[in-house]
Amino acid sequence: MSNQKVMMPYAFFRNEVVPFQEATVSIASHSLQYGTSCFGGIRGYFHAGKVKVFRLQDHYERLTNAVKILGMNIQMSWENFQQVIERMVKANTPQSDFYIRPFIFSEDQVLTPRFDGIDFDLAIYMTPLGHYFESSRGLRLMISSWRKVSDAAMSTKAKAGGFYVNSALATTEARQNGYDEALMMDDQGNIVEASAANLFLVYRGEVIMPEAGSAMLEGITRRTVLEFLEEEGIRVRAERIDRSMVYTCDELILTGTAAQVVFAQSVDGRVITSKKQPGPICQLLSKKLTEAIQGKHSKSSLWLTEYN
Repeated sequence: MSNQKVMMPYAFFRNEVVPFQEATVSIASHSLQYGTSCFGGIRGYFHAGKVKVFRLQDHYERLTNAVKILGMNIQMSWENFQQVIERMVKANTPQSDFYIRPFIFSEDQVLTPRFDGIDFDLAIYMTPLGHYFESSRGLRLMISSWRKVSDAAMSTKAKAGGFYVNSALATTEARQNGYDEALMMDDQGNIVEASAANLFLVYRGEVIMPEAGSAMLEGITRRTVLEFLEEEGIRVRAERIDRSMVYTCDELILTGTAAQVVFAQSVDGRVITSKKQPGPICQLLSKKLTEAIQGKHSKSSLWLTEYN
């Protein structure tokens, strides 16, 4: 897994584009104390001398839905969000693939965990990002002992900052045990996603995904993959996925903005594929995503925001 620490030189902070080092908050800020933030992760690509951002409006809509779910006091129009992203891209002039992290946070210094009566603001930074997972042999996964938080406890459809303590516990457990990533169960024992990615199985010749249910974040790359499969006439079935199905599947595919489309080599030491290359469905999805990014797909014009 990539551990990029180099940030691009400019950030958006307090309604201005400023040097990254100047975008700082007090240690008493509300979001730092209580995790009262939400965020997005947007992929940008540098291809053929041009900067392209993937599915910008979809990311904006997911971020504003999170604001609505959490009850945050902030108004952010699509037009304004577009303009801010453009200002950031032009200020940072990326020359390689990158990642945009917009997030909503509060600097208020209030000693109460709450969303009402608190002011929130938009901040954005950018960082170079190639492959999130460095492994070309396929990922070695484990099923975490930590369960995915239920929507009955806190919304799983909002990318809330505090929510990712749950993901961090699962990822840390996996890494400390020699694995690349963790799979997570819901409170009923169903496999619902990886610590920060969605999943698909190829099982007995069918493509299966977990039910949207109460524990899964509906990813934008997941949505993209579903559109690719529909184009190819490949039926996808949503159902509950248990541990045994994961152990005996033909392919296990993870999807996410950072992860993109990657395959699993094993789960809990049970080998899914002995080959050091993805299976046919994963190869198909990776190829179509690359085509979409390079402007060679029928929906590229809808999905790509291009900057000269």
